[in-house]
Amino acid sequence: MREAGVEDVRRLRLRTVCVRGMDDLTRPGSYSVPEPVATVAVRRLRRRGRAMALIGLLLFAGFVVGANLLVDRADALLATGEPTPGVVVGVHPGLRGAAGTIDVRFTVAGVERTRSMNLDDSSPALEAGDPITVFYDRDDPERIAAPGVSNAPFLPNLLTVVAFVLSATLLPPGVIGLVRWGRRVRAVRLHGWRRGQAETDGNRIHRIRFHRNGPGLGPVDGGSTDSRDHAMTVVTTSPVAHEIPPEFRTGEVLVGGRGRHLALMFTRGPVLAAAWEVHQTAHVQPPEHLLTEVSE
Repeated sequence: MREAGVEDVRRLRLRTVCVRGMDDLTRPGSYSVPEPVATVAVRRLRRRGRAMALIGLLLFAGFVVGANLLVDRADALLATGEPTPGVVVGVHPGLRGAAGTIDVRFTVAGVERTRSMNLDDSSPALEAGDPITVFYDRDDPERIAAPGVSNAPFLPNLLTVVAFVLSATLLPPGVIGLVRWGRRVRAVRLHGWRRGQAETDGNRIHRIRFHRNGPGLGPVDGGSTDSRDHAMTVVTTSPVAHEIPPEFRTGEVLVGGRGRHLALMFTRGPVLAAAWEVHQTAHVQPPEHLLTEVSE
């Protein structure tokens, strides 16, 4: 049995999570996980949540700024541009339900021009042969707009859409991870880690037993270390995309924190999971003088 480093913890492999949507739980392994490694693993998940939330927030801000700039660009051209009559000569639907483009023919200073205009979801339904009023830039007649057709440039419009999609993908799980693991970092700092034996009672329910005077047990329930058996029932939070297989959730486990802010490090993996306590029982040994009196 070799001692695990923080790089061995399955839950920390961000590339696997992003590509597969789950942890690399292909085959359990038996490790000895030191408490400092478990603490670093919890802190790393908090840092991951903070980074995802920050990047998602910046991307959302970029989406808002970009969308407003594109709208202002179209409004400015409609307000200051030179109007001229035009006609729709072609309609090209977009891929997978996207708005698509139209081809517009118009005349500027006796020169007939044909330009494509990008549509969006708010654009009117147009067909070939429909008349349309075109507003063009006097200094650049190729730059045009039309009422209801913003004609946003393709690349800035694409970048704005990508920023929105990525922000919606990163921001919610980032905030959840930051809150979830931030609370557990504080709980581990206050209460430390205990070692026990885990038994799975379902997909997310576990029974954990702490043997009296076991290694790393430490004070239980905020009291002193005494000769007693202690057990708790915990429920793990939902993993990335799939349940953690039972073979990873049995055997020795490190339990950090207290109450609703528990961190579980299953050493068969090792796998890190967040959990909360739902039931707790303690069996206290009777004092020796009572046992003597009963025997007499």
